[in-house]
Order: sequence, then C-alpha cells, then structure tokens
Amino acid sequence: MAVLVGVGASRLAGLVVRHGAPISSLVPGRPTLTPVEFSLIGPDGTQTSLLSRRGTPFLLHVWATWCPPCRHELPALAAFMRAWGADCPVVPVAVSSGSPAAVKAFLSENDVAGLPVWTVDERDLKAWGGQEELAIPVTILIDGAGRVRASVAGAVDWGAPDAAAALHKIVAGMRG
Repeated sequence: MAVLVGVGASRLAGLVVRHGAPISSLVPGRPTLTPVEFSLIGPDGTQTSLLSRRGTPFLLHVWATWCPPCRHELPALAAFMRAWGADCPVVPVAVSSGSPAAVKAFLSENDVAGLPVWTVDERDLKAWGGQEELAIPVTILIDGAGRVRASVAGAVDWGAPDAAAALHKIVAGMRG
C-alpha cells in the first residue's frame, strides 16, 4: 500500500515540504479493499475501535513524538482542530511514542494545547497497512465504510487559509 512506505522517505518529505501539502491534495480515489479495523488507546487507557467511526468520512493523521516533521506540524494541526470544533473529522494518532500518558506529557511540554491524545500499536498499524516500515507523518482519508480513499505522506499545511474549506469540500463530496 502506498500509504505506508520507508521511514527515510518521510524524513526527506518532512525536510523538503516545509509548509506541507495542501489538504486539497487528498483527492478521493478508488477505495481499498481492507477497511480500517484497528483500535486506538485513549488518554485514560481505554480502547476504542475505528469501527466506531463507520458512516462518516475522516482523516487519520499518524505522527510520532520523535519525528521532526511531525513536531513541526503539530501546533498547526492542534489550532486547526480547535478552530473546527468538536466535530472535527481529524483523528490524530501517535505511533511508537509510548503510552498515552507519555504522549500527553510530550504535548504539554511542547505547548501543543488541545490535541486529542490517541495512540496506536505500531504492529497493528503495520499489519493493517501490510508494510514493514512506516512513513510519518501521514494523513489518510478514510470513507464512511472504513476504506482508504487517499493519503498524503509528509506534513500537511493545516494553517493554510483554505484548509478548512478544502476539508469541508472533501468530506461533503464523500457523503453525497
């Protein structure tokens, strides 16, 4: 699957794409055959399955505390999510970053306020993607049936003036 590629590529993408790819680059294509079915661990240690998001398109944004491009992108993502509000269709998920408590501490230490704390087991993510290595950050557009429709490896420009409008248009197009 093109979504998950070598770590070296993500480092290169993070260094080359300073402002990130526009959200509008998430153009829905043909759905994959394998729906997203893995579970996330929340800040209080409870698990939730991405199956619970069925029926509504969303973006799965995979990042890590040790990833420089991710660290650069997180403040803009948090601001984007705060501006959107409670029904923001972005699910940020930390991988290979320790427990939810460790991720929460990292966000606090780095003044990234308001970003939901979700983690995923790296093995589950790799098994779903069928890859040995992960390229992060990666943003994955998932349709209402839980299937991947598009992805962007590397940073996304969450702070672009048209970012919210672009995501509204993408999500609306997948509903209609």
